[in-house]
Amino acid sequence: MQRSKLLFLIPLFLMACDSNLVYEENLKIEQGIWNRAQNAQFLFEVEDSTQAHNFYINFRHAGDYPYKNLYLFTRIKSPNGKIAKDTAQMILADNKGRWMGKSIGDIYDYQFKFKEQFKFPETGEYLVEIEQAMRDERLDNVTDIGIRVEKIKK
Repeated sequence: MQRSKLLFLIPLFLMACDSNLVYEENLKIEQGIWNRAQNAQFLFEVEDSTQAHNFYINFRHAGDYPYKNLYLFTRIKSPNGKIAKDTAQMILADNKGRWMGKSIGDIYDYQFKFKEQFKFPETGEYLVEIEQAMRDERLDNVTDIGIRVEKIKK
């Protein structure tokens, strides 16, 4: 029982040490199938519009993911309702087809810097939507999609 408590407390302690973290969430893709119509949505609060941030997209897939890249459409809705749209391409494998992510068994993990030195235009609640933009309506062997927003140390 004591060991299980310790294993639970270690991740909480490590998260508490990450004072630059503004927001991080990863959503599980049900049954490993990401349909184009299923947008991942993330809602978070920005408290300082003068602070520069790094904005990451997290992605996890199984070893039999069928492509060496991933295209995404992103939308960031600010508190005043304005929407910024963008497209991102993530390279997942090298020219020889070897996965470049960190692996645990047959699962590969990536964290891509999507926006660097980014300042949110105002304080308040932001909504980020991510849509898979591959040619296939159905993208197989995707396990998770997420974002991370962190303050840049001054």
